[in-house]
Amino acid sequence: MIHNLTQNRRGSLLIRGIVSVFLPFLFVSCVGITDLSRENYRRGILKADALSKARLAVLPMVAMGNNRNYVQASEAIFFKALTEMRQSMEIISPEEGLTRLKQAELSPFVQRLEKESPFGKVVEEGDLLKFKKAFGTRFVLQTELQQVAIVEGATHVRIRGRIWDIEVGDIIWEGTGESRGYLLLFFPRAPVSFERAIETASRGLIRKLP
Repeated sequence: MIHNLTQNRRGSLLIRGIVSVFLPFLFVSCVGITDLSRENYRRGILKADALSKARLAVLPMVAMGNNRNYVQASEAIFFKALTEMRQSMEIISPEEGLTRLKQAELSPFVQRLEKESPFGKVVEEGDLLKFKKAFGTRFVLQTELQQVAIVEGATHVRIRGRIWDIEVGDIIWEGTGESRGYLLLFFPRAPVSFERAIETASRGLIRKLP
């Protein structure tokens, strides 16, 4: 009987030891985010380091439908990442850019941006000339938050960006920042936070910039 009690006690201690080792892993999260960012288009005249020391004006980020609920936070996260990753560039912020657009009598253009996707429209030549006067820069970056959704249990976000060369009067680069992520838990698996997903997508898009 004493022998059986000793075995039971050893078995209980063994179980406790196993639980104490593995229990913390049941509550510790591990973020798994896939960066799906890519370059969509690059004009032949654009050199690899064309923007490395250029002055860049960033237009306010836009979004359609329910994505508008996330656009303010997305713009802030994107711009913070841009200033961190492109420290050699002189960057005009979306807030300053919006002020300059209004001062340059481009309020109708701003209103169109808020109502329509900029990627479905062509900027008029007259607007480009006003851009040049307002910003005093050659390059303008447009961004649109195109998707915020839960897809197959994962947070999925997508940002599209394009660069205008005001002097050339045309688009010289386009890219997509996209990410899909889970918050990996043993019990259960859940979507990663919107903030983590949009930061990954933002940095992915910025890494693709020329």
